[in-house]
Amino acid sequence: MSHFLRKKLDGSILILLLSVVLFTWTHFSDHEQEHDFYMTSQWTVSQGESLWTIASAASTEMDLTIEEAIVWIKQENELNDESIYPGQMLKVPAEMKGVAQE
Repeated sequence: MSHFLRKKLDGSILILLLSVVLFTWTHFSDHEQEHDFYMTSQWTVSQGESLWTIASAASTEMDLTIEEAIVWIKQENELNDESIYPGQMLKVPAEMKGVAQE
């Protein structure tokens, strides 16, 4: 009887561990894809421009706040901070032209 009980417990533990692993994997993989998708265009940084001014210009076309545009630009261009330099090429969010929208 104890051999039968041990097999049952081993199976239950295995199922429990698999459930925890699957839950953890799906929970954390969902959060990686949370930002909205936008088309990109290239922006060449000019003398005197800051990430704030570029995000401000990009956010007027899009349904984004300036802060959201800054976060998006930093993520897409793999910037660790807000330091940019003249001549640097940046991806900025762009509106899709000619596509039906709601």
